[in-house]
Amino acid sequence: MIQPQSPAFPYTFRPPTLDDLDAVLIIQRASGTADFGYSPATEGMLGASWQPDKITLSTDAWLAIAPDDTPVAYAEVPQTEQPVWVSLWVLPEHRGNGIEAEILRLAESRTVAHAQAAIILGRAGDLNPAARHAFDQAGYNNYLSFQIMQIDLTELPPAPRWPAGIAVRPFILGRDEQGTYMADEEASEDKGYHAPMTFDAWATRMNLNGPGFDPTLWFLAYSDREIVGVALNYYEAASGTAWIDHLGVRRPWRKKGLGEALLLHSFREFYARGVHTVKLSVDSASLTNAPRLYTDVGMHVIQLYHIYRKDLTVPN
Repeated sequence: MIQPQSPAFPYTFRPPTLDDLDAVLIIQRASGTADFGYSPATEGMLGASWQPDKITLSTDAWLAIAPDDTPVAYAEVPQTEQPVWVSLWVLPEHRGNGIEAEILRLAESRTVAHAQAAIILGRAGDLNPAARHAFDQAGYNNYLSFQIMQIDLTELPPAPRWPAGIAVRPFILGRDEQGTYMADEEASEDKGYHAPMTFDAWATRMNLNGPGFDPTLWFLAYSDREIVGVALNYYEAASGTAWIDHLGVRRPWRKKGLGEALLLHSFREFYARGVHTVKLSVDSASLTNAPRLYTDVGMHVIQLYHIYRKDLTVPN
């Protein structure tokens, strides 16, 4: 059990175990619903994220325990990737009581002790002022803000107009992994905040072959045999929502309508499957003015969230 710095603080902290999975899932779902109106958390996703190659639960994660022994918050700061991300979920009725600040203190101490990164990042929804205040008070900068955009498909979207020489097909497992990775990474270079990823890190981020991965929802635009644009999508069964996870066009093929064509192709595929709500998140200050593209095809902003950053002092 980890005792907080202030003796008047009513919560204690301890590392989670596999026996806590159900309790953590309840916290994640309640927190996500309060922040975004829904939660994608599932037992399979949480269990996969708790694998030993992803996180060391005994040192990199914490449960906040209320005086009645009820778990009320969960946080993690896996040290397996750089930069390090601290993620926190707090039951709405326990927010603003100091849990967020204590979690950030623990996460920073762990990151410095691990001595592999001087940068720590975190996320807070616009509807979670307690988390935003904690980041501000702990000296984090509001590094980026993202818009969550949505379209409700009430009829079959118009057919896409593909630029001359461009065709589209679904991703093929066992053949397209490296080509898709390279095209997506190149297209992401102009996002302004993109940090280059290894193939393994990219595959983890994109849930390649993970729970719920559907290769028939990854669309590749190509010229001859070269992948020139991607729409890497997924379906969130719990909320009945489709997500455009990564939409990217490599530089030489931009300003030809390819991004819009990939979007419309994705919309039509989702509509054909009976999925009528489609969402994505986009940098509010996108260097490629992506929000305008999404607005032009009928999407609208429904929410904001913020990325916070702090540069830590790591001993030599």
